[in-house]
Amino acid sequence: MPVFILIGNTSVKVEAAPGSLESFPVGRAARLLKDSLRPSAGEGAVIASVNPSAEKGVEAACRRAGLPNLTYAGRDFPVGVEIALDSPESVGIDRILNVKAAFARSRAACAAVDLGTAVSVSVADESGRFVGGAIMPGIGLSLRCLAGATALLPAVSPAPPDTPLARDTASAMRSGCVFGALGAIREIVGRTGRVMRKDLKVILTGGDAQLLASLVPEGWLILPGLTLEGLRLAYEETR
Repeated sequence: MPVFILIGNTSVKVEAAPGSLESFPVGRAARLLKDSLRPSAGEGAVIASVNPSAEKGVEAACRRAGLPNLTYAGRDFPVGVEIALDSPESVGIDRILNVKAAFARSRAACAAVDLGTAVSVSVADESGRFVGGAIMPGIGLSLRCLAGATALLPAVSPAPPDTPLARDTASAMRSGCVFGALGAIREIVGRTGRVMRKDLKVILTGGDAQLLASLVPEGWLILPGLTLEGLRLAYEETR
């Protein structure tokens, strides 16, 4: 199989073997990828990107690792998801791949929630069409904005809060941003389900999804490799 790569805003994720998942900070990915990647039967690398500025470094790392054949989802091959929106060209490839993988798993109306630099809620109807969603700041971005836009709030790293009733400033920031993200996601999913008159299956992915692992409602799934799963499905359909 080829190597599957997702170039995001904060990280570059790699599936070099079935079931494997490695993640590298986007600023150091070009250097770290060289040691991680291995040639894979001459099939090269299959890439999805939402960060054009990072692509050249990743491409160079792939070639140094002996993976000269590079194929981009949405550019070199179709993803196979109908986008029922007014401006389908404006939808990020990561959101489309999330919907593809979430619908393949659920075979029902569903919401793929990606918790990365931004939190995106991407919704498929009962036939698997991408029908819309919502985007808001991610947990880490919200914490950085609080520290950067205020005089006294400190820089705080994302972490699961122990309680919503925080007793110090850093814990209060984590509580507000993590529980706030969870509440916003629940509200968006609930309202979307009422508009569609469907009970949506919900799958969470992205670097911050594990922050909500112990907090999400029963029945919600957390799959860190959802986007890469969608990339693999889309690629295999074109073979």
